[in-house]
Amino acid sequence: MQHTFDAFLRAAGHHPVVALAFIGAIAFAESVAILGTFVPAAVVMFAAGVLVGQGTLDLGWTLGITVAGAVAGDAMSYELGRHGQDRVRAWAFFRRYPGAMDRAGRLIDRHGAVSVVIARFTGAVRAFVPLLAGLARMPPVRFYTINVASALLWAPAHILPGVVFGASLHLAEQASGRLAMLVLLLAALVWGAVWLARLTLRAIIPFTRWLRGRAMGAIGHRTQWWARLLRLFLDPASPGSEALFAGLAILLGSMWVFLGIAEDVVSGDPLVAVDQTVSTFLQQLRTQPMDHAMVLVTEMGSVGVLIPVAVAVLAWLLARRCWRTAGYWAATVASSELVVWVLKRTLGRHRPVELYQGLEQFSFPSGHATNSAVVLAFLAFLLTRGQSPRWRIAVAGTTAVYVALVGFSRLYLGAHWLSDVLGGFSFGLAAVALSSMVYTQHAVRETIEPRRLALVAGAVLLVAGAAWSAWHAPADLRMYAVHATPQATTLQAWAGGGWRLLPTHRREIAHEAREPITLQVACTEQALREALRRSGWEPAPRLSMASALQAIAPSPELSELPVLPKYDGGLESKLNLMQPAARGDRTRNVLRLWRSRWELPGGVPIWYGAFARQHQTHANYGLIRERPQPAREFTGSLPAAGLVPAVAHGPAQEPELLVCEGG
Repeated sequence: MQHTFDAFLRAAGHHPVVALAFIGAIAFAESVAILGTFVPAAVVMFAAGVLVGQGTLDLGWTLGITVAGAVAGDAMSYELGRHGQDRVRAWAFFRRYPGAMDRAGRLIDRHGAVSVVIARFTGAVRAFVPLLAGLARMPPVRFYTINVASALLWAPAHILPGVVFGASLHLAEQASGRLAMLVLLLAALVWGAVWLARLTLRAIIPFTRWLRGRAMGAIGHRTQWWARLLRLFLDPASPGSEALFAGLAILLGSMWVFLGIAEDVVSGDPLVAVDQTVSTFLQQLRTQPMDHAMVLVTEMGSVGVLIPVAVAVLAWLLARRCWRTAGYWAATVASSELVVWVLKRTLGRHRPVELYQGLEQFSFPSGHATNSAVVLAFLAFLLTRGQSPRWRIAVAGTTAVYVALVGFSRLYLGAHWLSDVLGGFSFGLAAVALSSMVYTQHAVRETIEPRRLALVAGAVLLVAGAAWSAWHAPADLRMYAVHATPQATTLQAWAGGGWRLLPTHRREIAHEAREPITLQVACTEQALREALRRSGWEPAPRLSMASALQAIAPSPELSELPVLPKYDGGLESKLNLMQPAARGDRTRNVLRLWRSRWELPGGVPIWYGAFARQHQTHANYGLIRERPQPAREFTGSLPAAGLVPAVAHGPAQEPELLVCEGG
């Protein structure tokens, strides 16, 4: 994936004119009548922003080409409608899909010329409003003024988020390819969760309606018991039949997935091999800052957070005298947790890593995945009943992202196999579908005030998550961390050849070698910092909100810009130092040191690292270039500061071995 992304960046960098022409063509096609319905402009514009954030394309040219293409596309549609009245109205497309034209027409009737601006950001009608504006003989001056203004809003709104993402990805890649890969994976996960939620509401439900019609036609007037039962679920005249049928489809599909996964887990089928592959891959991507982030995410799916949410929802329902809804809520949450315990004990599958004791040592299905799916999906069902499509999509998308991130955190931390998480999701979804069907069948009509309940549940989720994380996160960080067992050696053994056991290059994904390691130092951290300070090295600014704002200033001073830590096999460089550049100078030296697992007698650690020279090619931190440098180029002043060679060796031998005077 990383090599593919790098190849994409190189291709765009080698042919920027072609890339800009393609972006302009997509912006043009997105605005052309009918054709724009099928053009994935939002995805392409976001990708264009990523190229800008990576420094591959110029922001000004990209925005200019995009605005020009969007203006030209709308103009073509407008002129087509204005001068081709009879031909346009005779198009077969409009007779086949009258709904899109009707929505666009109502939009123009309500908002007039402003509808052109609204249509830019509304996928369902964006390709029809300019055409209908031409058919309605909207004055050209008014249309073109609004056309240009809307394009000036539309282009930045779609490109700038990609710029932010691309710049963030570039910073992550500078620190570690692992971080860049994880950023891509998480972005794909979030996008996929939102896409799936939208697809379910906008495509799957209409498909179930069509399928229901076909099934009703096949059943006809049969009187058998199974026909009467199916008619109960399928008959459009029955109250809630649509929700019942959708719930039945989700229940059957989820149980089919769950039982298939459970069978593979018991019999050791190929899914188990996939489990091992996914676990190994994600463990290769682990880094210390992502460990912190994933521990916080996994805390948000723990019982310490979900139980307060469940209790708060129950209390709300009881206070509102929604007795039947409260009963369904309590029964669904409690029964699913009970079934998870039974399945864990019955199947007895062990986790990828021994992290827990007692019943918690068993992994299938994932309790975090199951409980988060049950609590949040059933809550989403209650919150979206009878609500507007936008509210449904917002709630469903938020729920899907939350649950997906919790599941991913369990995989990343090595707490579960992929089949554990998928099994938990499928079982939780089946439980929610079953409860929702019974709830709908019994025609519960209690008023729960969904929008206020959403605020209460969200507030409790945030407060409980913050409290639980503050209490448990430190211990969980230690439990989930990948520990390296300290190894003892002596000064003579290390200097006599044991230094070869330390890394020779910084390692990335799949142990890919990056910069060479040119320095090893045996010294306590305090003494090492002091010695380097005396030789002119000082702690480098770390990445923070203040340094990030400084980095995007028009003319940032190089000495004030942060030095990103780098990662060797997921281990963050603990010491990041620099020799300050003179004011106006665009070059500075940086030093990064990692603490190895080797120690001398008395617990004196052995550090390893590399020197590099950074050059600010542009007044933008994202465009700093860094080149490794030989260690001896920087060690001339170190002996006077208290760091002396540990062994005499030839001028070509590396790494440099240093030791603090006096220990």
